[in-house]
Amino acid sequence: MKADSQTAVQSTPAILKLLLVATIFYIPNQAHFPDFSIKGLNLTNLLFLAILLLILSNKNKAQHRPPLKKEFIFFFLVLTWGFVIGQVYDTSTTLVDLQSLKNDITYMLFYFLAYYAARDTKTIKLLFLAILFTTFFDSYLGLRQALDYGLTNYNESRRVAAPFSWNSTDSNRASAFFCIYLVLVASAAFYYRSSRLVRWAAFGCLALGVFVDFFTYSRQSYGILAALALVLTFRRNKALALVVIVALMNYHAWLPDSAIARIDMTVQTGDSMPGVVGQPLNQELDTSTESRFIIWGGAAQLIMRNPWGVGLNHFERNIGTYAPAYAHFDAHNYFVLSTTEDGILAPVALILILLGLYRLGRSIEKLDDSQESKMYGVGLSLATLAVVMVNVYGSRFVDGNLMSNFWIFVGIAARYRSLLLEARSGKALASDAPPLMKGSVRRAGIRVSPRTEPAR
Repeated sequence: MKADSQTAVQSTPAILKLLLVATIFYIPNQAHFPDFSIKGLNLTNLLFLAILLLILSNKNKAQHRPPLKKEFIFFFLVLTWGFVIGQVYDTSTTLVDLQSLKNDITYMLFYFLAYYAARDTKTIKLLFLAILFTTFFDSYLGLRQALDYGLTNYNESRRVAAPFSWNSTDSNRASAFFCIYLVLVASAAFYYRSSRLVRWAAFGCLALGVFVDFFTYSRQSYGILAALALVLTFRRNKALALVVIVALMNYHAWLPDSAIARIDMTVQTGDSMPGVVGQPLNQELDTSTESRFIIWGGAAQLIMRNPWGVGLNHFERNIGTYAPAYAHFDAHNYFVLSTTEDGILAPVALILILLGLYRLGRSIEKLDDSQESKMYGVGLSLATLAVVMVNVYGSRFVDGNLMSNFWIFVGIAARYRSLLLEARSGKALASDAPPLMKGSVRRAGIRVSPRTEPAR
């Protein structure tokens, strides 16, 4: 049974639903829209402000505060400290640094907007479907790119970068997008039982997205998707997990040749062109892989010299001191980047948020046996694992265009949990109330799961 605590008063206004759906679709795809900036306010900021004003005008407040509020505030304070320490060292780019701070915080605040905006389970389902549709649409864009580029030969300058651009420099970013959001598609495919059409559509979208991700040629994403597939299938069906293991062990039999060539480029041959399948390998790391270890080594020296940080948005200005060949390069690892820029408290704040998100997903999954609880809970816990993994080889955690829909999903999943707990609380109160009050609760349309113990 599913919880539903919606009444005429508590339902989400149509205009607020429309703005949220528009936000979900627009932010990751904004490169395909004209620039709507007005005196420093772009369309994303305008959508954020419009949603915020509508929420503030609502007189019905949520009974439960958003989970992880303290963890988010701590992380924001760490980012602010990074900005302050950066100004102590260098004030030549104060406005740029301030803009970076604003963006880092603003996109994460979509978590709170989604939590307070989603006032009923129908709205939560609508926003979740909007995230899934956006993933499908962007998979379609990626398929178009792959077909235009050709599927047979690997070319560094012809890698899928949808939805962010048609520039191969965004291909790793695109692969991170597919890793995070295909997990949500998979959770719908495996756990949504109310509609066979929706389930098969989700499976189709999942297959399309995985196929398109092959042509981002991101070796990191190949490993992440494989790991997540094993975790999900082992939890859902162990026999299916064994099939996945066999398939992964025999990837040469079904993976596109160009993707196989890309995998083999992790190590280079001494006397042949990197990436040629079937050639002997001399176990020498390719330039892309090797560069990360050099950058991380330089970052370690920066951290030892400046344990309280070099300043938010200052990594690229300082890394050249210890890794001259990679001056003005990104850290390619958000854990390294945040520690270097914001100090040794940054990984603490980051781990607290990530651990809290994973535990939140697990608590939602255990609320009851309904398909919604399983779908949102499993989706959140596995998507959090995806976020952790994509940030090991890239700096993605505060990438707004990539992460905004993740924060929105976290917000609606957390609100789903609150609505369920509120409904259970209402049922408990009604059971001790006079008959007239019991009838009032029933007329309010609140349906709750028979399970009454609180989520752990």
